[in-house]
Amino acid sequence: EALEAIDSVQWIPQAGVKRIRAMTSDRNDWCISRQRKWGVPIPVFYRKDTGEPLVTEETLRHVIELVREKGSDAWFDLPVEDLLPESLKAEASNLDKGEDTMDVWFDSGSSWAGVVSAREELSFPADLYLEGSDQHRGWFQSSLLTSVAVNGCAPYKTVLTHGFVLDEKG
Repeated sequence: EALEAIDSVQWIPQAGVKRIRAMTSDRNDWCISRQRKWGVPIPVFYRKDTGEPLVTEETLRHVIELVREKGSDAWFDLPVEDLLPESLKAEASNLDKGEDTMDVWFDSGSSWAGVVSAREELSFPADLYLEGSDQHRGWFQSSLLTSVAVNGCAPYKTVLTHGFVLDEKG
């Protein structure tokens, strides 16, 4: 589906279609988590006794509200019992919070959902994505893959890539 979506986009310059098509068709599976001490946390708890993950609509809603109030560092700063909804607080002593964070390309690649799709004055797909040619492997591709997975189409109608300006030292 992603390769079909690429063909529905106007690429300026036209050589961009060949570049993103090659990068997308040769892409391996995408692990969206990273093991870092910074970034956007993946809000999953793990049972200490079994290692089994705990993530529910209720836990997600609660963490989302905390992040809205306190920012994404709330996940790192607050103890487990404060991150849990009231109905699960009694289980806090048997839970650890996950330490994985989202891959930054997944994070930025889903920005269409938080910007274009979320704002009434904008329309989806976006008319134009504009960036340097290095973003074929980065933002253009991650945006394409997340949007095709959710919407079945590219998040943009046109992609325009520009070159880079270097000083006399390169």
